[in-house]
Amino acid sequence: MNKDIIILNKNSNIAISTLWTIKEFIISKLSKRIKNKIAIIGTTYTSYGINYILETLSQFPKINKLILFGSDLSISGETLKKVFENKEITNTIILPKDKVKKIIESIELLDLRKEFEKKNFKKLENVIEKNFEEDAKEIREIINLKVEEKVKLHSWPIPLSGHYIYETSVFRAWIKALDLITKFGSIKYSEYEEPQKEYLNLMITIGLYSSYYKIEEKFFKYLDKKIFEKHINEVLSAKKESSVAYTYGERIFKHRFGKNQIEYLINKLSKTPYSRRALVISWDHEIDQNSKNPPCIIGIQGTITENYYNHTIWIRSNDMVKGWPINIVAQIKLAEYITKEINKRANTNYELGTITTISTSAHIYKHDWELVKRILSKNINVKKEFVEDPKGNFLIFLKDNKVVLEQRVPKTSQISFRIESNNFEEIYNALKGDIMFSSFNHALYLGKEIKTAFEKLKRKEKYIQDRT
Repeated sequence: MNKDIIILNKNSNIAISTLWTIKEFIISKLSKRIKNKIAIIGTTYTSYGINYILETLSQFPKINKLILFGSDLSISGETLKKVFENKEITNTIILPKDKVKKIIESIELLDLRKEFEKKNFKKLENVIEKNFEEDAKEIREIINLKVEEKVKLHSWPIPLSGHYIYETSVFRAWIKALDLITKFGSIKYSEYEEPQKEYLNLMITIGLYSSYYKIEEKFFKYLDKKIFEKHINEVLSAKKESSVAYTYGERIFKHRFGKNQIEYLINKLSKTPYSRRALVISWDHEIDQNSKNPPCIIGIQGTITENYYNHTIWIRSNDMVKGWPINIVAQIKLAEYITKEINKRANTNYELGTITTISTSAHIYKHDWELVKRILSKNINVKKEFVEDPKGNFLIFLKDNKVVLEQRVPKTSQISFRIESNNFEEIYNALKGDIMFSSFNHALYLGKEIKTAFEKLKRKEKYIQDRT
């Protein structure tokens, strides 16, 4: 990972983190006199970036003020606040704790994030003026810390592509995805030059089927509730701050050419509900191909099947720890809005069906590996919770000295498949290699129950199916 910084005046005592805001944008708003009072200015996209800030500060012993002034689209700003204001050594710090402690204690944090939201550059200039020291002295020794990343997790020897997770809970789907990537991801470097574990082409479907989704509180042990709320607002609004490269709301409600793509999608499906052309594209070929931070979500498609609106999201690059949960929750809210608008315009009563993400690169960055281990250890039983299969339920019972197996359709309970036999192999071979299941759990459960049913039949005992 390269440090994204500009050195302006090595003798100054002031450093600025612009968080997600383009540092050149901030510089362009400052007078030459003020620029000369800044030692270093740089971005901090993730909490992991605290290590590179500490590495830089270790080499500039005159810096004693760190200003936060920029758009905070992740939790990097809050992490910097914890470290430099609360003097907390967070888990994201991989540098020697005893050495960084001396640096942290010598730095005063000046949090101007709210002033940035008001575009109050005058306040930034005043704070720089007030805190600048003409003859700044070295307040600590030069330590020359160096961020060295050591890969500890095993890498799956071949790239695995394609896996399907069906869930009714976003939280459970998250746990299953993190578990999959931890076990079967291949280690490679990202364009941010940080190691990551990656699984290719992961598809996750959340089956809502008329249910209203409320953000599960279990998330808030690991992710800030405010980040969910902020991202939902950004996705549902066309407004974008000029200092931010993009927001999904701007790209889908007001693309560069002024097109409201969500309006097009709603109108298309209102008039032609069977259409497969209700597409929204967030990628901009002229801008994004050479951008350092292009959009991760590249497209959305809406489809109506039966009486349900279904929402599919294509994601080229997906941070599954902090990105995917926030993205899919916002997309659920966008899908709810679309469904409501279609019903209003077409006088229909469609309900929200499925939300599906297709992630070409589903990955976990190295700075989150330890966090993911803790998350999985605390939620190991979540993977075992029962999830009703949308492909239907199987009923198993004994009749006329045979085992009867029926597959019944959701909602209507009609029989879609039926077989009866007094021969285990016959039923086993009928199911083997078939595609009647949405999850491995369901297949394993069915195998266990069929075996039990035949054992009871052989002993002429009563069999009652496990009602898991």
